[in-house]
Amino acid sequence: MTNYIFDLYGTLIDIHTSESKASLWKEVALLFSMNGVPYTETELRKSYLRLCKVEEGRQWDRQKKMRNGSLLKREIEFPLDRVFTGLFTEKGIEPSEEKLKLMATAFRALSTYYIRLYDGAEDLLKRLKRSGKKIYLLSNAQRIFTEPEMKMLGIYELFDGILYSSDAGVKKPSHYLFEDLFEKYGLKKEDSVMIGNEYEADILGADAFGITSMYVHTSQSGKRPEKLPDGCMEIAVIGEVF
Repeated sequence: MTNYIFDLYGTLIDIHTSESKASLWKEVALLFSMNGVPYTETELRKSYLRLCKVEEGRQWDRQKKMRNGSLLKREIEFPLDRVFTGLFTEKGIEPSEEKLKLMATAFRALSTYYIRLYDGAEDLLKRLKRSGKKIYLLSNAQRIFTEPEMKMLGIYELFDGILYSSDAGVKKPSHYLFEDLFEKYGLKKEDSVMIGNEYEADILGADAFGITSMYVHTSQSGKRPEKLPDGCMEIAVIGEVF
């Protein structure tokens, strides 16, 4: 096998975040206000959730046209950059890219209880690199959150290619996300394997697309599947991939 395609959260990274965290909205509202964008805790939360619904609707319309209508609404993804931009512009302020990234990163940090690599994850990626394998990331994730986290954990530069669902406009298990990755990097199905901890998104998504997979059951996985597809192998820990 040449191409190793990884899911991120729950597979390589163990993370717990919550937008229901008690102090989150109060602290983020204070941060916005200190940066010249006045919000109360309640106003910020309502505006954020409303803008998320607006962007979801826009992305649904956009992706239906792009994908010729053969798409499920639960498979679309919109970039949260647009929501954070909206939080500024609704107050009459055009944010710089630097300020936008700062506020989004602060929001993510304040909503995070912990973030760490699973044991053996970094060693696995480095081992694959030394062996001449190609490493790709296919993640249901927001670039504006995920890129800084990967860099912080020291794994960003290990990947030969990355595709975030927020950039593609769709998320796993949609075959469109797999297709976009394979087209972007010129991958062949027979040379590729998907590694993930989510049965529906990673394993069934890969199976429907026509590639083999490896399933690792982690602390972030849902209920353990009763049966895996014929083209899927279960591994006990991430280090067993290679």
